[in-house]
Amino acid sequence: MKRILFLGTLSILIGFTTFLFPQNVIQKSLPSGVQAANPNIIYMAQGGCVFYDKSGNTLLTVDSIETGWSVTPALAAWVLVKPASGWYFEFPNYSASNVPTCNAVQYMRPFWNSDTIYNELITLSGVGKSANLMFVPKKILSVTNYDFSKNFVLGTDYSLNGRTITQVSSAPSLTYSTKSDTHLLFTNPQSWTCVTYIPDRKGWGGANIFTNKSAKLPGTYAKLLAKQPVVIEALGMSITAGLNVSGFIGDKNVTATKPYMHSYVDLMADELHRLYGGPVTMINSSCGGKTAAWVDQYCTAMINPNNPDLVLIDMGMNDIWGTTNPQFKASIQSVISKIKAGCPNAEFILIDNMLPDVTGMGAPSNGNTLMYGLSAQLQSLEAPGIVNLDMTQMSDTIYKRKSAKSCLTNSLHPNDYLARWYAQGLVGLFYTYPPLPCCDVEVNSITEDGSEVANVYPNPVVDGHFIVKFNESDAIDGTVSIFDMNKQIITIKQTEAIKDYNISSLNLPSGIYMIKITIGDKSSTTKIIVK
Repeated sequence: MKRILFLGTLSILIGFTTFLFPQNVIQKSLPSGVQAANPNIIYMAQGGCVFYDKSGNTLLTVDSIETGWSVTPALAAWVLVKPASGWYFEFPNYSASNVPTCNAVQYMRPFWNSDTIYNELITLSGVGKSANLMFVPKKILSVTNYDFSKNFVLGTDYSLNGRTITQVSSAPSLTYSTKSDTHLLFTNPQSWTCVTYIPDRKGWGGANIFTNKSAKLPGTYAKLLAKQPVVIEALGMSITAGLNVSGFIGDKNVTATKPYMHSYVDLMADELHRLYGGPVTMINSSCGGKTAAWVDQYCTAMINPNNPDLVLIDMGMNDIWGTTNPQFKASIQSVISKIKAGCPNAEFILIDNMLPDVTGMGAPSNGNTLMYGLSAQLQSLEAPGIVNLDMTQMSDTIYKRKSAKSCLTNSLHPNDYLARWYAQGLVGLFYTYPPLPCCDVEVNSITEDGSEVANVYPNPVVDGHFIVKFNESDAIDGTVSIFDMNKQIITIKQTEAIKDYNISSLNLPSGIYMIKITIGDKSSTTKIIVK
């Protein structure tokens, strides 16, 4: 008996833009067994697929040589799936049952310059086990389990030495587990420990790896600035499709769990829409197990009828198993030429793939060398209208500080943390975040040594008043300076330990402010939102 699992779609509908495959009256007869073809769907059948347009014309035939992973081409309205074993999977599933429970705005604050690191993932697998944070924390704000439902306590559940967290009690690893198939060892998605902290980045030289390249993507950037509709299409493999991020449902080895984060291309599209305000449509034409040669073969059917403004090409992890550097470059060059022939205004982001974990199950021992070779080919193609995002170098930097174990679900796929680096880097090609965050605040003022000199509350301000309370009992002689994002608003001498401030008398309209508090030789800042 045929078993079919319908697990939803990967399409993003942002603002009022939609991407639909119309299904009008069929003009040609279709074979028995056809069904509606959903956009951005991977069909895993271990067999062939035939895709048809709305009039019944054959668009694309994918045979079993493709090992059963097929993705919906442009303009497809119908599909005939020919599973080899009597059943197949459709995935991923981003549905009402797994709406993200994480804060998307927090998750898109760049790790390399934001003042707070939200929910950095580490792996703690038992009492006495340790894991490194990316940066030395000036202050730990929270340490929780994977879904933020359990808080862990410093000294009771974990210890901190520099940027190394060591498990003290059994609590952090109660949900830690792994599983394996014949190829890979998977870290259970409920295994991660989430750490939120204020970072000290002294001595870290990786910030300049990601840079704003909007000048080289003038067409896309102009549309973003003008709030015009932007269509982005991704061509990639399982990493690009979102395999193994927490919100992805796939086959027996891929189970969605909280916080249900979506793929990095989804995060990118959502953030560009939030930052610029115009409609952004993401079409994800990525498919697991594919190489640059596959992209070259199918790109015209996948891309050109959609006429995208921007094409993301993310290939390499599967190419390290046999594609030579010249072959890889030639395939990517051919892809660009074929797309440009049909979509002359299309621009491109070539994503240099993350490094595999060469110490993990299923990764080639020389994977780093091979990936750097492919990265060099992509970088040689950068030109006006074509830019690179160097995740090869960045992942190398991250692994050396954290270890790959805390960044990957298996040796070939990123977890939510590393996938966020992808998304943040892509957005950073267009947008340079201000040094202060655009949202979400920390209540306590933090000095350079991590001590709290004052509390500012309530925060956000909702009733027209906020209070500054000096934490040192004898500190009754300080200054409170209030800044907006561009200039100083006012400086006040505070001569009592607790003072109530009225935003009306201070003439503070709604917005985000920095409050600098100076007591003796200590000076610290805190952010505050006035609603």
